[in-house]
Amino acid sequence: MTDKPKTAFQRPYRSPFSLFDLARIGFFFFGFPKNTFGSVDVTSECNLRCQHCYFFEQERVPQWSLEQWREKFERLKGEGFRFYQCTWVGGEPLLRPELIQLGREYFKFNTVTTNGSLPLPDWKDVSWCISVDGGPAYHDRFRNQPGLYQTIKDNIRRSEGQRITIAYCITRQNRGDIEASLAEWYREPKVRNMVFSFYTPIRGLDDDLWLDWPEKDRMLDRLIELKQQYGDFLVNTTRALNLMKSATARSVTDTCLFAGTSFAFDPAGDAKKPCMLGSKADCDRCGCIVPFFLRSLTDRRLVLKDLKARLFSSLQRKRKRDCQR
Repeated sequence: MTDKPKTAFQRPYRSPFSLFDLARIGFFFFGFPKNTFGSVDVTSECNLRCQHCYFFEQERVPQWSLEQWREKFERLKGEGFRFYQCTWVGGEPLLRPELIQLGREYFKFNTVTTNGSLPLPDWKDVSWCISVDGGPAYHDRFRNQPGLYQTIKDNIRRSEGQRITIAYCITRQNRGDIEASLAEWYREPKVRNMVFSFYTPIRGLDDDLWLDWPEKDRMLDRLIELKQQYGDFLVNTTRALNLMKSATARSVTDTCLFAGTSFAFDPAGDAKKPCMLGSKADCDRCGCIVPFFLRSLTDRRLVLKDLKARLFSSLQRKRKRDCQR
């Protein structure tokens, strides 16, 4: 196994427990509340047409005005809606930042998933997921935008203080770029971490992008090995990666917690079923990390084991850094 890439900067020490870990402890004791997590399609528009995008295979609907969204949020508030966490997707959500600004008035935690082609607003309370799928050549071809990869790098380097995650969707074509991409983004000081998902087959799109189960299992084993090298920089937990394997994946997707307990609204404010990917997604071959991550939060025995391991690992890294000073 190769060593973690050397870097010219020292990644800062972080507390072993975050606010989200505290929420996870709450799920452990009180169960998983309905409508705690979810998504909103910010707009029907996008400035790209990526080969693997599910969005434009869905039925197009007119997007709501800001006032219609405010009325919906106020109505949900009156119904006891939790307004805990929302992921703002699209389309390209930064084509309509005013809706996200409105949502920040209601939701405690907000994540924006963007293609990275536009400068990031100076929102320090928002988590950013920038989609990057492979090295420059593959990424720009796959997203039909020459120069996009460099634009993303430029926008990240111009940012100041934003919490940035690189989101990599693994396909049959880009699986060979994973390790080089991890090493490259690890060296980028303004990138907080990196998360991996797998392509989910969508009716109307190229099914050849999907890895078959034996190949996917091998890739998951490799991600687990890389997790040992990169630690928390690789966001996926070992437990959630194991749940994505062929032996256990259907047990998760057949009772998907996102579909059963979370919310997903389209640009017209209507509920999307079963999730943000829409009705054309092949749930039996789901590659989204969300259902597996949510399931990993609800197994009480494994939650305790994972929290203990995180604390132990964090303390070990802190001791190592202290000894090197």
